[in-house]
Amino acid sequence: MPPKKMGVNSKAEAARSRKSATESERKDREAREKEEQYWREAEGAKSRAAKKREEEAEKRAEAAARKAEAKRLAEIEEKELEKAVKKTDKKANRVSIPVPKVTEAELRKRREEEQAEMKKKAEEDKRRSSRTAAEEEYESVVLVANTNRDESVIEARSVEDAIAKMSVVESLPVDKHPEKRLKAAFKAFEEAELPKVKAEKPGLTHTQYKDMIWKLWKKSPDNPLNKYKNINVSVRDVVELPRNFADYVWSISDHVLSC
Repeated sequence: MPPKKMGVNSKAEAARSRKSATESERKDREAREKEEQYWREAEGAKSRAAKKREEEAEKRAEAAARKAEAKRLAEIEEKELEKAVKKTDKKANRVSIPVPKVTEAELRKRREEEQAEMKKKAEEDKRRSSRTAAEEEYESVVLVANTNRDESVIEARSVEDAIAKMSVVESLPVDKHPEKRLKAAFKAFEEAELPKVKAEKPGLTHTQYKDMIWKLWKKSPDNPLNKYKNINVSVRDVVELPRNFADYVWSISDHVLSC
């Protein structure tokens, strides 16, 4: 029975090839050395130039051999690295990456935070809008002197009312400093109302608070000018009050406007 054929061992074959190449190179080198020795003996002492050329040739041969060996080793190392990388990739594919789970409580917390942030932003926008509106209102109610008044005429609801008002005016004592009393009354009113408006509408400027107080002052019964507020029906053709009464009223009003 014939013997079974065995597979060729690639590593052993490669080792034998390298050994054979090394042995062949050694034999060639020995042959060259013998030949060179022969010619040296035949020629005698060589010149310095020839000797230098031989040394350079040997150096080039050694450098080429080292380069070839380094290349061979690099190829072997590269193949080993490729094998290692392939094995690592296969293992990595078998490992599953855990996916983080979001619970219902976390989702609810996120929604609450978003709603709180939206509410806060809405309140800030509302506060900013309110402040802007207050400033615009202030600009629209800046005190301006009345340019349409007739200082020599008073208005009343009826003729009897006008006569009564005229008699009251005639009986009024002469006030030498009406503006001082009006200013003092307004100052007292302002000090009393300022804490109230600050509590009702916090966050405004001092000028805005003063404007709000001035609006209240124009309607307040504490304002001395309001006792003539209901005289709003013109009886210009019926009766005219003394000129000094109109001067009295408008001098007080102009002084307040300049405060």
